[in-house]
Amino acid sequence: MNQLKIAEREKRVRDYVLPSRVMLAEGNIFNTETLLRQKPLQIFLTEPDVFTVNGRGSVVLDFGREIQGGIRVLTHRCDSRDTRVRIRFGESASETCAELICNGGTATNDHALRDFETNLINLSDMQWGNTGFRFVRIDFLSGSQEIGIKNIYGVYEHRGLERKGAFGCSDSLINEIFDVSAYTVELCMQGMLWDGIKRDRLVWIGDTHPEAMSIMRLFGADESVETALTASREVTPLPAFMNGMPAYSLWWLAILADYYWHTGDMAYLEREKPYATELVKYIDSLVGADGRLNFNSYFLDWPTYDVPEREQGVHALCSYAMRKIKGVYAALGLDCAVPDGILQRIRKGQGGGSFKQVNALRALAGHVPAAAVLPLQLAGGARGMSTFMSYYILASIAEAGETAGALSILKEYYGAMLGAGATTFFEDFDINWLNGSGRIDEFTPAGKKDLHGDFGAYCYVGFRHSLCHGWSSGPVPFLMRYVLGVSELEPGCKVLKIAPCLAGLAFAEGQYPTPFGSVKIRHELINGKVKSEVSAPAQIKIQMAKDE
Repeated sequence: MNQLKIAEREKRVRDYVLPSRVMLAEGNIFNTETLLRQKPLQIFLTEPDVFTVNGRGSVVLDFGREIQGGIRVLTHRCDSRDTRVRIRFGESASETCAELICNGGTATNDHALRDFETNLINLSDMQWGNTGFRFVRIDFLSGSQEIGIKNIYGVYEHRGLERKGAFGCSDSLINEIFDVSAYTVELCMQGMLWDGIKRDRLVWIGDTHPEAMSIMRLFGADESVETALTASREVTPLPAFMNGMPAYSLWWLAILADYYWHTGDMAYLEREKPYATELVKYIDSLVGADGRLNFNSYFLDWPTYDVPEREQGVHALCSYAMRKIKGVYAALGLDCAVPDGILQRIRKGQGGGSFKQVNALRALAGHVPAAAVLPLQLAGGARGMSTFMSYYILASIAEAGETAGALSILKEYYGAMLGAGATTFFEDFDINWLNGSGRIDEFTPAGKKDLHGDFGAYCYVGFRHSLCHGWSSGPVPFLMRYVLGVSELEPGCKVLKIAPCLAGLAFAEGQYPTPFGSVKIRHELINGKVKSEVSAPAQIKIQMAKDE
């Protein structure tokens, strides 16, 4: 007998999610509330409680939280002569009712089919869709027949991972921001690390640095980070740059260094050694005698896409990556002359203007003291923030001794998305977009702007904008590093420094995953002093520092 040639075994699980509410029911539609009731996942010849459509009609369902997957429709009866339906998935309520670009709208089917027509089948149990969504609209296009549907479930596809890392504190908004940040990156862990679950279902390796930092603090070592690094290297032979952008090859080096530092996995490091060292040599060849990088592009993030200061940001990123990669060279027993030479020559003197992400990298790379750019970083609060660069901006503020100021900006910026109905964090977000705009979990009222459809730029105009992007998970590593206070002093987490900074919080607690198990930590303000309790595996040495 011929054997199946299995390419790969699925590691994800599927959960079937009931809608939380029916947002819209138009036309000859009856018994919509039955769609909210749990029933056996099986069609029978007799179904006493079905959702019914007589002719044309539309229904919009809200599944309560964004998920990755599709829908499962249990159809009890329909006339096989005309069973056409149009299915539209949306990350916002308005996207699920929007038209595609080809029909004059700004919605797209890029990367995933989220707007299409299909047919229902009598006595069937069928699934459609593979995208990121919270809302689904189904338009019944038949003009005459009756259709009876038992249930419409959301199909939530994920890896079923259990979080090993955790964070909680006395501020409920910060706790919600942490949870939503974690959930956002979890949704993007679909085998390799995706950029987003609706659009850019790709490995944009630069974007994954904040994702990787989050994953290590939530799950420890994870194959999604390793496979993303290795696959990106395999499809990018030198002298090509990752994803066609020099900065993304710099981010690759930073991820490799951080991943090794957390896991202590020398075998993995040895496998990546030949490419990593050749990449560093190639970058060295592109640093001119004047310290300027001779790159063909200087992409840092979208908000700085077309400003001159982005070049200074990429110069700082080069130093940031080289400082990290020196730890890799030391672990491999290599001479650090090449990365040291880059660090000595790289241009450091020019400023980053008022751009918070540029100044953040300049501070973290040692091009400028964090305190020197602190006024610029705090100016305007959350104005000028970047989802991709949020960790670095907040970290630069905390490095200057203003963790309380960083928390204020974190709450203002990420809290604004939550206040607008977000259940995951966006590809980009400008707090000024809120002026006169509706919520994403409501149909936009007359006289209001559509927060999803009326904004965005570059590749994310209107509904093409992704509302679930893993790079926006920066609050996870920020809170673990600068509030809970955990930093890794030796590879494999063998030595951890814990320097809490409650910054006005009554307490902060959490778990930090390591290769030896999770470290449990609690800091509490008692009589004006911080009392810390730390429980760590025997293999880990803890260095305590005072509340900073």
